[in-house]
Amino acid sequence: MGKAALIIVLGSILLYTVFNSNINSSMNLGYDVAVDRFSEVQARHTAYSMINILLSRLADDGSYRAESPVTEDLFSGTATYRVLDTIFVTPDTIQLVKIVATSNYNGETYSITTYTQAAGWVPPPVRGAWTANADLNNTISDMYIDGRDHDLDGNIIPGAGQPAVSSATTFTNMDNAKIGGTYDGVDYPMTYPENPLVIEQNHSWDGGFPTTPDEILGYPEGTLKAIAQSGVEGSQYVLNPGKTIDGDDLNFPISGVTYIEITDGKETEWKSATITEPDRGILVIRAPDGSSRAKGVKMDETEEPFIGLLITDYSFHHHLDILGAVIQLSPNLEDDKNCNGNEDHWVYFSSEAIIAATEVVAKETGLTGNSAEAIYFGTAGAIGSGRQKVVHWWE
Repeated sequence: MGKAALIIVLGSILLYTVFNSNINSSMNLGYDVAVDRFSEVQARHTAYSMINILLSRLADDGSYRAESPVTEDLFSGTATYRVLDTIFVTPDTIQLVKIVATSNYNGETYSITTYTQAAGWVPPPVRGAWTANADLNNTISDMYIDGRDHDLDGNIIPGAGQPAVSSATTFTNMDNAKIGGTYDGVDYPMTYPENPLVIEQNHSWDGGFPTTPDEILGYPEGTLKAIAQSGVEGSQYVLNPGKTIDGDDLNFPISGVTYIEITDGKETEWKSATITEPDRGILVIRAPDGSSRAKGVKMDETEEPFIGLLITDYSFHHHLDILGAVIQLSPNLEDDKNCNGNEDHWVYFSSEAIIAATEVVAKETGLTGNSAEAIYFGTAGAIGSGRQKVVHWWE
């Protein structure tokens, strides 16, 4: 072989060696970058997952805390977290729970800090615009009843609603009420006669129909009454108000939890006295033994609706617009008298209104009641299954 050829061969070998070394270096570098990127993503996913686990634990047990750092294995990595009570001022001073979680996966770390409080929910016994344990034929009369879901401005949220009527007995639309609702994700407008799909008849509640307001929310007995007596967020309590519940008994507009307790066996009548602002929250008219009789639930000098959840034993003459839901507890509702005067009034199901109403008690107690079932109503979300309200989130 000549010198020239030898030089060419040696040069080719040298070039190949250098080229191959560069390829291997690039491959190793690419592999390292891929591993690092995968580890970063896994660390982030691990932190997210740990936060969601902790939010769910809080929703199940409002007293759950981890003041000292705790480390758990998760997804082939680890997550270290703390769950603490804290005060947050923005601009109002509010009590929140602070969760800090830092994950570690293959040397990569990721941290998330969130501030949360118990969220409102739609209690599972509330199965539509109007829920009852008895015959609703005379009570509803000729109102407008709509189980389609509405936002707080009255706009329909497509496909998210419930039945218009849910009853433990049969239901007959005796007085030509216009009724609509949602069945299997399909919305049906209010009509007479109504589509039978929007009426839930002869329903059997697991564990039986609730017999008290606290049972509806899944709370210990006396919880709603105690919140009403505390005055939190405008809550009010009235005992045996007389023939008429009006501005002499309450400050209007009402908010929070308004609990009217009847122990003297007398009939009463609710008359809203708000002028320019809607009444809101949870309104209870109740006797300890379930025997109270509200012979009327009416507007007075106002055209503003009630926004939230109305809970009564027996109530009749519903001359009141309601955005939210009604649930009646008595097994003996009106089956004799005819209702006149409510043909221009309505009850529209609104999960937003109910969630806002129950948020008051959730924040006060730190409990979300039986809200694990709220997924049936489409109120469960990705963060904490919709049962904890995330107020702030940093990562």
